[in-house]
Amino acid sequence: MRKTEDYAECTYCGKTEKADYICVESHYICEECRLAKPEEIVRKTCMSTKMLDPLKVAVLIMKHPAIPIHGPEHHYIVSCSILASLRNLGVFNIDGFTFGRAISRAKRIVYGSCGLLGVCGAAAGVGIAVSIALNANMMSDKERSLAMKATSEALDAIQRLGGPRCCKLSTYTAIITAVRFFKIELGISIPMNENLTPCWFRFRNSECLKEKCPYYV
Repeated sequence: MRKTEDYAECTYCGKTEKADYICVESHYICEECRLAKPEEIVRKTCMSTKMLDPLKVAVLIMKHPAIPIHGPEHHYIVSCSILASLRNLGVFNIDGFTFGRAISRAKRIVYGSCGLLGVCGAAAGVGIAVSIALNANMMSDKERSLAMKATSEALDAIQRLGGPRCCKLSTYTAIITAVRFFKIELGISIPMNENLTPCWFRFRNSECLKEKCPYYV
Protein backbone atom coordinates (compact mmCIF):
# COMPACT_ATOMS: atom_id res chain seq x y z
CA MET A 1 0.00 0.00 0.00
CA ARG A 2 1.09 3.57 -0.56
CA LYS A 3 -0.33 6.90 0.53
CA THR A 4 -2.01 9.14 -2.00
CA GLU A 5 -3.99 12.37 -2.17
CA ASP A 6 -5.49 11.58 -5.56
CA TYR A 7 -8.96 10.46 -6.53
CA ALA A 8 -9.27 6.77 -7.27
CA GLU A 9 -11.89 4.47 -8.73
CA CYS A 10 -13.02 1.51 -6.65
CA THR A 11 -12.05 -1.74 -8.36
CA TYR A 12 -15.34 -3.33 -7.30
CA CYS A 13 -18.17 -0.78 -7.42
CA GLY A 14 -16.59 1.76 -9.76
CA LYS A 15 -17.17 4.70 -7.43
CA THR A 16 -14.59 7.51 -7.69
CA GLU A 17 -13.59 9.25 -4.49
CA LYS A 18 -10.67 10.84 -2.66
CA ALA A 19 -8.34 8.05 -1.56
CA ASP A 20 -5.91 7.89 1.34
CA TYR A 21 -4.23 4.67 0.25
CA ILE A 22 -3.99 2.64 -2.95
CA CYS A 23 -2.06 -0.54 -3.63
CA VAL A 24 1.28 -0.49 -5.43
CA GLU A 25 -0.49 -1.57 -8.62
CA SER A 26 -2.90 1.39 -8.30
CA HIS A 27 -5.89 -0.72 -7.28
CA TYR A 28 -8.31 0.88 -4.85
CA ILE A 29 -11.20 -0.44 -2.76
CA CYS A 30 -13.64 2.00 -1.21
CA GLU A 31 -14.55 1.55 2.46
CA GLU A 32 -18.06 0.34 1.64
CA CYS A 33 -16.75 -2.42 -0.61
CA ARG A 34 -13.92 -3.29 1.76
CA LEU A 35 -16.47 -4.10 4.45
CA ALA A 36 -19.02 -5.70 2.13
CA LYS A 37 -20.35 -9.19 2.74
CA PRO A 38 -20.15 -11.84 -0.01
CA GLU A 39 -23.60 -11.21 -1.49
CA GLU A 40 -23.03 -7.46 -1.45
CA ILE A 41 -19.66 -7.58 -3.18
CA VAL A 42 -20.94 -9.96 -5.86
CA ARG A 43 -23.91 -7.72 -6.57
CA LYS A 44 -21.87 -4.50 -6.52
CA THR A 45 -19.16 -5.89 -8.78
CA CYS A 46 -21.52 -7.41 -11.31
CA MET A 47 -23.68 -4.28 -11.43
CA SER A 48 -20.74 -1.96 -12.11
CA THR A 49 -18.23 -4.00 -14.12
CA LYS A 50 -17.67 -3.30 -17.80
CA MET A 51 -15.67 -6.49 -18.30
CA LEU A 52 -16.83 -8.95 -20.96
CA ASP A 53 -14.80 -11.94 -19.75
CA PRO A 54 -16.74 -13.78 -17.01
CA LEU A 55 -13.56 -15.45 -15.74
CA LYS A 56 -12.04 -12.05 -15.03
CA VAL A 57 -15.21 -10.99 -13.24
CA ALA A 58 -15.19 -14.14 -11.11
CA VAL A 59 -11.48 -13.90 -10.24
CA LEU A 60 -11.88 -10.26 -9.19
CA ILE A 61 -14.77 -11.20 -6.90
CA MET A 62 -12.92 -14.20 -5.45
CA LYS A 63 -9.94 -12.00 -4.56
CA HIS A 64 -12.13 -10.00 -2.19
CA PRO A 65 -11.40 -10.87 1.47
CA ALA A 66 -15.07 -11.66 2.14
CA ILE A 67 -14.93 -14.63 -0.22
CA PRO A 68 -13.51 -17.77 1.43
CA ILE A 69 -11.34 -20.31 -0.37
CA HIS A 70 -14.23 -22.79 -0.32
CA GLY A 71 -17.93 -22.21 0.23
CA PRO A 72 -21.41 -21.82 -1.26
CA GLU A 73 -20.61 -18.24 -2.29
CA HIS A 74 -19.04 -19.73 -5.42
CA HIS A 75 -22.42 -21.02 -6.55
CA TYR A 76 -23.72 -17.51 -7.19
CA ILE A 77 -20.34 -16.12 -8.22
CA VAL A 78 -20.58 -18.40 -11.27
CA SER A 79 -24.10 -17.42 -12.27
CA CYS A 80 -23.66 -13.69 -11.62
CA SER A 81 -20.31 -13.47 -13.45
CA ILE A 82 -21.87 -15.08 -16.51
CA LEU A 83 -24.93 -12.81 -16.35
CA ALA A 84 -22.72 -9.71 -15.98
CA SER A 85 -20.85 -10.64 -19.16
CA LEU A 86 -24.09 -11.24 -21.05
CA ARG A 87 -25.39 -7.86 -19.92
CA ASN A 88 -22.22 -6.11 -21.05
CA LEU A 89 -22.49 -7.82 -24.42
CA GLY A 90 -26.00 -6.39 -24.74
CA VAL A 91 -27.62 -9.71 -25.63
CA PHE A 92 -29.97 -9.96 -22.63
CA ASN A 93 -31.79 -7.43 -20.47
CA ILE A 94 -30.12 -7.95 -17.10
CA ASP A 95 -30.41 -5.59 -14.12
CA GLY A 96 -29.91 -5.55 -10.37
CA PHE A 97 -33.07 -7.55 -9.82
CA THR A 98 -31.68 -10.24 -12.11
CA PHE A 99 -28.56 -10.66 -9.99
CA GLY A 100 -30.75 -10.84 -6.91
CA ARG A 101 -32.71 -13.69 -8.47
CA ALA A 102 -29.51 -15.55 -9.32
CA ILE A 103 -28.18 -15.18 -5.79
CA SER A 104 -31.50 -16.27 -4.27
CA ARG A 105 -31.63 -19.40 -6.41
CA ALA A 106 -28.00 -20.32 -5.80
CA LYS A 107 -28.36 -19.94 -2.04
CA ARG A 108 -30.81 -22.85 -2.05
CA ILE A 109 -27.94 -25.18 -2.95
CA VAL A 110 -26.53 -26.64 0.24
CA TYR A 111 -22.88 -26.39 1.23
CA GLY A 112 -21.02 -29.51 0.14
CA SER A 113 -23.70 -30.47 -2.37
CA CYS A 114 -21.02 -31.93 -4.64
CA GLY A 115 -20.34 -34.74 -2.19
CA LEU A 116 -23.75 -34.92 -0.50
CA LEU A 117 -26.03 -34.71 -3.54
CA GLY A 118 -23.72 -35.40 -6.45
CA VAL A 119 -24.36 -31.91 -7.82
CA CYS A 120 -21.63 -29.28 -7.65
CA GLY A 121 -23.11 -25.87 -6.91
CA ALA A 122 -20.79 -24.20 -9.42
CA ALA A 123 -22.25 -26.40 -12.16
CA ALA A 124 -25.75 -25.58 -10.97
CA GLY A 125 -24.72 -21.92 -11.15
CA VAL A 126 -24.29 -22.34 -14.91
CA GLY A 127 -27.81 -23.75 -15.15
CA ILE A 128 -29.12 -20.83 -13.12
CA ALA A 129 -27.52 -18.34 -15.51
CA VAL A 130 -28.96 -20.11 -18.56
CA SER A 131 -32.38 -20.42 -16.93
CA ILE A 132 -32.52 -16.72 -16.08
CA ALA A 133 -31.19 -15.62 -19.47
CA LEU A 134 -33.79 -17.73 -21.29
CA ASN A 135 -36.64 -17.15 -18.79
CA ALA A 136 -36.96 -20.89 -18.27
CA ASN A 137 -39.24 -22.52 -15.74
CA MET A 138 -40.56 -26.02 -15.03
CA MET A 139 -43.20 -25.64 -17.76
CA SER A 140 -40.75 -24.52 -20.45
CA ASP A 141 -39.83 -26.80 -23.33
CA LYS A 142 -36.50 -26.06 -25.00
CA GLU A 143 -35.41 -23.48 -22.41
CA ARG A 144 -35.79 -25.98 -19.56
CA SER A 145 -33.82 -28.58 -21.49
CA LEU A 146 -31.03 -26.11 -22.25
CA ALA A 147 -30.73 -25.09 -18.59
CA MET A 148 -30.40 -28.74 -17.56
CA LYS A 149 -27.98 -29.48 -20.38
CA ALA A 150 -25.78 -26.56 -19.33
CA THR A 151 -25.67 -27.87 -15.77
CA SER A 152 -24.93 -31.42 -16.86
CA GLU A 153 -22.07 -30.36 -19.15
CA ALA A 154 -20.49 -28.26 -16.41
CA LEU A 155 -20.95 -31.08 -13.92
CA ASP A 156 -19.32 -33.58 -16.25
CA ALA A 157 -16.34 -31.29 -16.82
CA ILE A 158 -15.88 -30.79 -13.07
CA GLN A 159 -16.18 -34.46 -12.13
CA ARG A 160 -13.50 -35.40 -14.66
CA LEU A 161 -10.96 -33.35 -12.70
CA GLY A 162 -11.29 -35.42 -9.54
CA GLY A 163 -11.11 -34.30 -5.94
CA PRO A 164 -11.10 -33.42 -3.15
CA ARG A 165 -13.17 -30.42 -4.03
CA CYS A 166 -11.71 -27.05 -4.86
CA CYS A 167 -14.27 -24.29 -5.29
CA LYS A 168 -11.85 -22.21 -7.37
CA LEU A 169 -11.23 -25.13 -9.73
CA SER A 170 -14.97 -25.75 -10.01
CA THR A 171 -15.69 -22.07 -10.63
CA TYR A 172 -13.09 -21.83 -13.41
CA THR A 173 -14.30 -25.03 -15.06
CA ALA A 174 -17.98 -24.14 -14.78
CA ILE A 175 -17.51 -20.74 -16.42
CA ILE A 176 -15.31 -22.10 -19.21
CA THR A 177 -17.94 -24.75 -19.93
CA ALA A 178 -20.68 -22.10 -19.86
CA VAL A 179 -18.90 -19.92 -22.42
CA ARG A 180 -18.57 -22.89 -24.78
CA PHE A 181 -22.22 -23.79 -24.18
CA PHE A 182 -23.49 -20.32 -25.09
CA LYS A 183 -21.43 -20.41 -28.29
CA ILE A 184 -22.53 -23.88 -29.41
CA GLU A 185 -26.14 -23.90 -28.26
CA LEU A 186 -27.15 -20.24 -28.57
CA GLY A 187 -24.64 -18.77 -31.02
CA ILE A 188 -23.47 -16.19 -28.47
CA SER A 189 -19.72 -15.53 -28.38
CA ILE A 190 -18.48 -14.46 -24.96
CA PRO A 191 -14.85 -13.22 -24.86
CA MET A 192 -12.74 -15.29 -22.50
CA ASN A 193 -9.08 -15.90 -21.76
CA GLU A 194 -8.75 -19.46 -20.48
CA ASN A 195 -5.13 -18.97 -19.40
CA LEU A 196 -5.57 -18.87 -15.62
CA THR A 197 -2.15 -20.27 -14.73
CA PRO A 198 -0.69 -19.94 -12.29
CA CYS A 199 -3.81 -19.96 -10.11
CA TRP A 200 -3.85 -16.85 -7.93
CA PHE A 201 -5.26 -18.84 -4.99
CA ARG A 202 -2.91 -21.85 -5.08
CA PHE A 203 -0.95 -20.94 -1.94
CA ARG A 204 -4.06 -20.13 0.10
CA ASN A 205 -5.67 -23.54 -0.37
CA SER A 206 -4.38 -26.17 2.04
CA GLU A 207 -6.17 -28.84 -0.02
CA CYS A 208 -4.87 -27.65 -3.40
CA LEU A 209 -4.73 -30.44 -5.97
CA LYS A 210 -1.47 -28.95 -7.26
CA GLU A 211 -0.21 -30.82 -10.34
CA LYS A 212 -3.57 -32.59 -10.71
CA CYS A 213 -5.20 -29.21 -11.39
CA PRO A 214 -5.00 -27.79 -14.94
CA TYR A 215 -4.88 -24.25 -13.52
CA TYR A 216 -2.14 -24.80 -10.94
CA VAL A 217 0.99 -23.69 -12.84
